[in-house]
Amino acid sequence: MTRLLLPLSLLLGSALLLGWLGLAFNAVTLLLLLLLGLACWLLLQHSRHLQRQTSFLLKALANQDVSFRLPQQPELQALWQQVQQQLMQSRQQAEARAQYLNALLTQLEVAVLEFDQHNVLQQANPAAERLLGSPLLEQARQGLSEDSPGSLPLLWQKLQQPQALQQGELLWQSEGGQDRLAYSLVQSQLLGQPRKLLTLQSIQQQLLAQEVRAYQQLTRILTHEIANSINPMVSLAQSSLALLPEPDSVLDAERHADLQLASSTIARRGEHLSQFIAAFKTLSTPVQAELSAVSLADSLARVQRLLQQQLAGIELCTVLPAELPPLWLDPALLEQVLINLLKNAAEALQDISKPPMKPRIECRAHYQHPHWLLDITDNGPGITATAAEQLFVPFFTTKASGSGIGLSLARALMQAQGGELRYLPRPEGACFRLRLS
Repeated sequence: MTRLLLPLSLLLGSALLLGWLGLAFNAVTLLLLLLLGLACWLLLQHSRHLQRQTSFLLKALANQDVSFRLPQQPELQALWQQVQQQLMQSRQQAEARAQYLNALLTQLEVAVLEFDQHNVLQQANPAAERLLGSPLLEQARQGLSEDSPGSLPLLWQKLQQPQALQQGELLWQSEGGQDRLAYSLVQSQLLGQPRKLLTLQSIQQQLLAQEVRAYQQLTRILTHEIANSINPMVSLAQSSLALLPEPDSVLDAERHADLQLASSTIARRGEHLSQFIAAFKTLSTPVQAELSAVSLADSLARVQRLLQQQLAGIELCTVLPAELPPLWLDPALLEQVLINLLKNAAEALQDISKPPMKPRIECRAHYQHPHWLLDITDNGPGITATAAEQLFVPFFTTKASGSGIGLSLARALMQAQGGELRYLPRPEGACFRLRLS
């Protein structure tokens, strides 16, 4: 194109010069005019060609098309290659950041949910499915409302609030019982569209662990202080017995016997209290679990054989799924928990051994994503609502001869294994649920 423009420009200049001097003939003038028209047409075509190339280049930039080439313009092609490299680097960096964020959200134990302005779930990470379950997430993808099933209306209420930032706690009711969730809600804009980012995290285990530590600290202090008072008292009582003179030497036989009985009683009761305190010390000692692959069926069978005498006359039903895998637990701690729960259930059934009610204990395992659960249920008289609130408080008991440390210790043993023990209210009887993994 450049080669054509130079001679055409010379011809055009010559025609104009001859016409100005009046030396050109009509034929020559006509020829020059034709050449002038051709030059104008070529210039117009060249301009259109440049416009098309510019348009293609801008489209390539808009679409991040790295395959676009400018072979006839080497200088511009070199610049375009630099732009292409920068585009490729920017794309790779953006993809790497997106993959990193996606991997981070996948590994987080905090549930992350993104809602649009209509309270419809757009995205959720795997932790959200583990926490809420697939049915509730599917319902959230259709949109939340005050009529949503389960505890979803709690989330809908929070999403309705206009504050840009909200934080707090939720009492979440699920099939596994009541849970306590910490939530954080951030409302912002994404590409001009309102978005609501909600994070949820179960803090039930942390609260229970903190409660257990508080009880352990309290028990440690109480046992220490009581032992410091009882031990000298027992020692003095035993010394008094040894120092008693012979009967009728200082005291008559009757008074001597009374004093000896009083000192013996003080010493004996002090020793019993010391033993009682020693038993309570188990609550104040942190438990170290040694985890291994455990067969729940084998553990239940061993405990049932061990408690064969206590379970006599009770119908024992064990329901375990065929696909139940080995669970990562401490076998000794697990069996201690099972012994405690089965003994409690057997004691609760002592008063219903007469027809038509037959005493019955059921041990049923089932999977509730993402955990295996074991429910130990009896058909006894049940537990009152008032007593249920204090079941796991150390020293609380509804039995005349109970110590009140069994359930507290059992819960601490489950927490040491990464599990959980909770009481589930039932219309009849009692049910304790173990979260095993």
